[in-house]
Amino acid sequence: MIKVIHSKRLRFCLYLLSGTALIPVFLFVIANWLFPLPIEKLHQPGSTLVLDRHGQWLRAFTAPDDSWRIYEPFLDGISPKLREAVLTYEDRRFYYHFGMNPFSIAQAAIDNIKAGRIVRGGSTITMQVARMMEPKERTIRNKLIEMFRALQLEIRYSKDEILTLYFNIAPYGGNIVGSSAASRIYFNKTQNHLSLGEAALLAAIPNSPTRLRPDLHPESARKAREKVLRRMLKYKKINEVEFREAVNEPIPTKRHPMPFKAPHLTRLLVKAESSHAKMGRIHSTIDANIQVLSERILHTHLAPLRREGISTGAVVVLDTKSREVLAMVGSYDFFDRKGEGQVNGAIAPRSPGSTLKPFIYALALDRGLITPERLLHDVPVDYSGYRPVNYDGGYRGYVTAREALAHSLNVPAVNLYAQLGNDGIYSFLKRAGVSTLPESKEHYGLPLILGGCEVSLLELTTLYAGLANFGEFAPYQLIKKWGNGRKGDRKMGGRKISNGRGAAKWEKNSSQNFQTSRSPSSLNPPSKRILSKAACFILTEMLTEVRRPDLPTCFEASINLPKVAWKTGTSYGHRDAWSIGYTPEYTVGVWVGNFDGHGVSSLVGSEAAAPILFALFNALTTPSTNRWFTPPYDIDTREICALSGMPVSVHCPSSKVDFYIPGVASNEPCSIHKLITVDDQTRTVLCSHCRIGRQYQRVLFEEWPAEITTWLNRSGFAIPTIPPHNPDCSGVVAGRGPIIRSPAEDNEYHIRKGVPLEYQKIFLEASVSNRTKQIFWFLDGELIFGGNPTERIFLTPVVGKHTLTCVDDEGRSTNRTLIIKG
Repeated sequence: MIKVIHSKRLRFCLYLLSGTALIPVFLFVIANWLFPLPIEKLHQPGSTLVLDRHGQWLRAFTAPDDSWRIYEPFLDGISPKLREAVLTYEDRRFYYHFGMNPFSIAQAAIDNIKAGRIVRGGSTITMQVARMMEPKERTIRNKLIEMFRALQLEIRYSKDEILTLYFNIAPYGGNIVGSSAASRIYFNKTQNHLSLGEAALLAAIPNSPTRLRPDLHPESARKAREKVLRRMLKYKKINEVEFREAVNEPIPTKRHPMPFKAPHLTRLLVKAESSHAKMGRIHSTIDANIQVLSERILHTHLAPLRREGISTGAVVVLDTKSREVLAMVGSYDFFDRKGEGQVNGAIAPRSPGSTLKPFIYALALDRGLITPERLLHDVPVDYSGYRPVNYDGGYRGYVTAREALAHSLNVPAVNLYAQLGNDGIYSFLKRAGVSTLPESKEHYGLPLILGGCEVSLLELTTLYAGLANFGEFAPYQLIKKWGNGRKGDRKMGGRKISNGRGAAKWEKNSSQNFQTSRSPSSLNPPSKRILSKAACFILTEMLTEVRRPDLPTCFEASINLPKVAWKTGTSYGHRDAWSIGYTPEYTVGVWVGNFDGHGVSSLVGSEAAAPILFALFNALTTPSTNRWFTPPYDIDTREICALSGMPVSVHCPSSKVDFYIPGVASNEPCSIHKLITVDDQTRTVLCSHCRIGRQYQRVLFEEWPAEITTWLNRSGFAIPTIPPHNPDCSGVVAGRGPIIRSPAEDNEYHIRKGVPLEYQKIFLEASVSNRTKQIFWFLDGELIFGGNPTERIFLTPVVGKHTLTCVDDEGRSTNRTLIIKG
């Protein structure tokens, strides 16, 4: 009976004890519900840090409260020496307690009672994090609150996470928050490279951030550092030699400025990505070394040009394969107020001059309209009132496509654009991703190919990277992609640090915009084929043959210099000078000019921009990267007429070899060299109708196209004369009639009041082949002129709708409607 009573009492006591023990737990649960941990205070808006592709700091931006608060997401990113110093000095039992150390609190209480004032807090690192989260006066009540918050922190976070939080929010004097910012500002280095003495100093400063600021109170900082080192020595964390070396390290007496590299790019990225850089870090594609190199070369070459009134320039360097931007220089000097140095010339839309011409040649190659040696016309032409002229104001009559591109001739380029029709350069640029063409194709018209639009250096350089990638065009990239997560992303203590907004702090939103990328987020940006591999390779070879400005002769004479495909451009009025080039490794774009748009005569692409381009390529290219493109399988060479550039015929006296695209390029043989039947007695041309019964011989002549022959004759070219056709022949001669050059088709003429008609005469011009000796002009059936095709004829305007007819001496004719209004 007694045993039963004792057993019941024992169970009752156990129940009572267990119930009593649950009371604090119950109270904590209630308190935790009533006073939840203010996580958002642990993650105040921080500084934004822009890194290069290798993790080097490019630039840091202050937090919204103007503090330097740079978060380090992982504990292993914090100096091991600093971790050891802080744990030894602040909380040796950090990994063994649950947020509070009763022994330290008791010892601190004894010391404070003895001193008669608060000389020691006894706070653990977790309690210090709680205090920094909610700063309060040092009172018993507030100490109890710190303990409660410390318990909350220990329940929510792992030890490594709490220690990381400490290093991220600890104050280091002035506007410096966190060990990462402190390391950079006090020692001009990342915290992974801290020495023992530097780590000890940073371990001491948070105890009294104002009093221990080394730049203001170096002696106090020295004593505090020595105190940390002595404690580390006491607990055998360092030896005597390490102690002496660390004690003798100098104390920093000034603050170092934060890195300020690539200011235009970093500002661009921060504006575009600030809401997505959750850990305050933007990993750019920039290579800091190439960035510095580009800035130096641009500065060196622009210095003498500034004396001529050319104030600034910009450079973009792309990785050809990935289209990642390796360097972006926005101006000559970011701090140049007079030259508007903070304008980013790399993204500012400007007239591209002739830099779009290669793409019209690529399209023409792709459609079979040309091969490199095919002849193109370079004579005056009128497209409904638009009359393109070459840069030098002259015409060459005829040139090969290779020469036309090398000399950047305007007329052949415009003619090709007109031949391509609706699916020409405008639709190509739209498909390739150019964002600065807001108007319709008709708005720009044919001048588009000569720079009658606006394109940014960044997008233009990306276009050329499409040529370097054999016709596959993709957006540029400014943010480094790491596939399914940034390289090095790891979890801390089993979970990611929250930013208080329900998102992992270092995860970035993948949405992109104009400034960072024009593609969805992915490891390899999507590309689309717009040009064939064969056309791009042929064009690339054409672009390498232009004489370089850094060499007196052909650059291929030197094996030590890189082979580069390149093109220059000069906008109307000498406002913009461009030079864009590419190799398998790099695609480089250079713009030189003035942001206020005023022109300077020396702003010429080949003189102002090209030297910068080749200085960059010469500096970037190493023997290991000096390689060239491999020809695609669908390209071949063939024998062509040395004069016409067309496939050689049996009549061509000489030939040469040219690239072509099988199945695409025209196989029509040479049409200039022809055997013509000539009567032995009359020396007239005989046709199939009139040569029967006559003695004749077949003579080789050059018969030039009607489109250019008249201009060639008028300009003094030595065009062979073909004898006239037998006048006694009654047969009908086949062939094309005269080509009316002026008046232009579909043009309306208006008689201006008050101006004598003799000053308003309309120029009549027709072009015929060198077979034709005479032409005849008729107005409404009435003959108004007959004579040599090279003579200049003018028509006095008469109001009305008229029919204008031009007839050659073999009876072939062409009509044009002429409308004249009063």
